[in-house]
Amino acid sequence: MPEGYFDIEHPSGTSVTFNFTTSADSVSAGESPLASPTIELSPQDGERKKGAKLRRSKTLRRKRREAKKLVKNVSDVHNSQPGGGVLSQLLKLQNMSRSRGHHHGHREKEKDDHLKPSSRVYSSSSLASLIQSSTSLLGIHSNRTSFSDDGTVVTPPSSPLLSPLMLEEHMNITANIADILLKQDYLILLSEAMVIFGSPSHRLEQNMYLNSRALKMESSFAFLPGVALITFGDSTTHTSDTHIIKADRDYDMRKLERAYEISRSVIHGEVDLEDAYDKLETLIEEPSFYPWWARILNYAICSFVVCPLAFNGNWIDALVSAVISACIGGLSMVSTRFFNYANVFEISAAVVTAFVATAFHRHICYMPVVMSSVVLLLPGLSLTTAVIELAAKSLISGVVRLVYALVMAFMLGFGLSFGSNIWKAIDSSSFELETCSSVNPYWYFLLCPINAVTYSIFLNATPRQWPFMILLSAVGFSVSYFTSKVLDATTSAAISTFAIAVIGNVYSRITHNLGYVAVLGATIMLVPGSLGVKGVLAALDDDSQQGTGLPFQMIVIAMSLAVGLFIGSLVVYPMGKKRTSMMMF
Repeated sequence: MPEGYFDIEHPSGTSVTFNFTTSADSVSAGESPLASPTIELSPQDGERKKGAKLRRSKTLRRKRREAKKLVKNVSDVHNSQPGGGVLSQLLKLQNMSRSRGHHHGHREKEKDDHLKPSSRVYSSSSLASLIQSSTSLLGIHSNRTSFSDDGTVVTPPSSPLLSPLMLEEHMNITANIADILLKQDYLILLSEAMVIFGSPSHRLEQNMYLNSRALKMESSFAFLPGVALITFGDSTTHTSDTHIIKADRDYDMRKLERAYEISRSVIHGEVDLEDAYDKLETLIEEPSFYPWWARILNYAICSFVVCPLAFNGNWIDALVSAVISACIGGLSMVSTRFFNYANVFEISAAVVTAFVATAFHRHICYMPVVMSSVVLLLPGLSLTTAVIELAAKSLISGVVRLVYALVMAFMLGFGLSFGSNIWKAIDSSSFELETCSSVNPYWYFLLCPINAVTYSIFLNATPRQWPFMILLSAVGFSVSYFTSKVLDATTSAAISTFAIAVIGNVYSRITHNLGYVAVLGATIMLVPGSLGVKGVLAALDDDSQQGTGLPFQMIVIAMSLAVGLFIGSLVVYPMGKKRTSMMMF
């Protein structure tokens, strides 16, 4: 009876030896010795048996390493994906809950229908189970649950990695939702703070984009006068969430500098986001740095200084304008308390100013008094800001501010004309403008620092911010004073603001402090707000040529100021700022 044996090498690396014997009858019948063999399975000698066990153990270890590596890769890929929005995170939670119920029911069914698989089958199907679990967590569904070609579902009785992985995923998604909401609230609050504190309006969108990119948020911003539109996108679900924030523009340089420091700390990772949000919220709710009586006093001092400095008045004119301006300061405090009066505050202030100035016209210079009395109401800064926004391609916001500045000039001009006509109706005597005498020009260099301090208080800058504001204001005024003697007004304005912008940007680049505060304070001293009001007054007095020429000159000078500021920033920051906000004109 023939005997023999042969080895079969399994693809997994396990070797099995088959011993066989066949009868002579089967051979004589022409049958193949392997057609109906009597096969007797038995392991080989001790060395073969030991080698098979070693190879099997090595294969199991390799499979375990592959499984752990797969789980780690899936987790790393999932964690490295963009945060998305709240909706995508909620959908992940829903998919995870469904997959957890599916796996639980599937395991119960396998307990009843199948025998316990051998260790060999369990090791080869562990990887498939991990893939199925991982794809279920990620929301990826497939009909294939095993590596076998026939599609047979082979599931281990339990997966020790499944429950901890799902629990960790649930915790991660919950934390992601809280983190996304906190980032959204922070960006909304930061946008509101930047608007109400007086951030450069034409750079708001870019600055908020940098803050959003630092937080890895998909968002877009649009700022209009009085309104901020903030949209948070979710590329996973192709949805967006839009917030409309009402925020009226104001100037508070103390709070603006602190808000800028908070945002810069968040970008550089120096402060926790939750702490930054609390600081911003506290900052917005803080009261003004200066009390109400200091603001009223500042109105008076500012008018007293500006009268001889900017409008060629004498000391008597300065004193009268200070008294009138103190009354206007009181009216401004009333307008903050009563909403209905705020709508007519500017007109009423102009009417009171013109009425009193016309009554004393025999003893004062009329035009220097009325212009210096309403100097803090003149739309020169609004007009310059509008031109800057138009030059920066912020068309909607720029046009709205430009129209507002022109309308404000017309309102003040109308109020001054109306108040003067009221006194003329009471006193029918002739009204003649006297030839005015100005103070010695050397006084200008003493009055300029005082004027810079009054504008600093008007902008709510702290005494710590005063020194550089005074220095930059003195530089701008000096350049304007000397260049205006040899150049026209537009060229002189451009050169002055260029010098201001260069010094302010160099200071910001070296010290990493907010140079915009000092640049804004120095620019206010150069804005041409009074020209538009004078033009309106001339037009109302039937001087059509001067009435149309002065407003046009006002716009041209504002354009010159904008050009000087832009070129000054370009010289110091030719490529802008890549990471932090560009807080400058």
